[in-house]
Amino acid sequence: MKQVFRELKRPEVQEVYKAVIVDTIDVAADRCKKYICQQNGIEDLGDLGYGKGWTKFKEEFNEIFRGLTQLGYAVFFIGHHKETQSTDPATNEVKTIVRPSLSNSTREVIAGMADIYGYAHQKRKNEMSVLTLRSPDGSIECGCRFKYIPNEITMSYQNLVNAIQGAIDKEADEHNGQYVTDERTIAPIAKTYDYDALRAEFNEIVGVIMTKNQSNAPKITAVVERYLGKGRKVADATPDQAEFIYLILNEIKEDLM
Repeated sequence: MKQVFRELKRPEVQEVYKAVIVDTIDVAADRCKKYICQQNGIEDLGDLGYGKGWTKFKEEFNEIFRGLTQLGYAVFFIGHHKETQSTDPATNEVKTIVRPSLSNSTREVIAGMADIYGYAHQKRKNEMSVLTLRSPDGSIECGCRFKYIPNEITMSYQNLVNAIQGAIDKEADEHNGQYVTDERTIAPIAKTYDYDALRAEFNEIVGVIMTKNQSNAPKITAVVERYLGKGRKVADATPDQAEFIYLILNEIKEDLM
């Protein structure tokens, strides 16, 4: 991808191409991880220790794909989906959630740079596909930075263009007709992580999982070491690594609960 990025930076190439499509993001993420491992002579990102592998992965993705957007390219990520089960702690109701078939760390990176995060699917056979852009009940992982985008549209390029334009017009009406779409005027708010709360939640959830099945211990260890490094435990994590505990928790809840 670095070689492609260098080519796309050339002015004569920018005159020809306006968009870059990554198909599939699953494969791109795996190759990015392999690149970092080969670069550092390791077998797994966790071998770098202290979350350094995850940080390098995040930096590598941002350098390339944010770099492309800064050059003026539209970037599209295509990926597969998977269904996971989630239990509502308040009602104990088990709900099926559709989300990208990516690791939690990769999802965090992609979602953080996406303006539109949609799910294309068919509701019934022999009908046109739809693009879900918002999911009020949380059953589909998706979203959009345009405040008034419809929850769902019939899948087509023109329908998406019309939906975005309509959302922009509604937001402009809300601001006395002022359009502010040439550049973002509201900086994204950085997500914060409560270190103590995350550690407490980790201990609670691991306790529940281990009570149910002691054989899950190696799986929990593998997830922790993937983010914090070989031989490291969540108890060893510092407040600066609260984001890693958050990612560890997400992965454990998704795969083991």
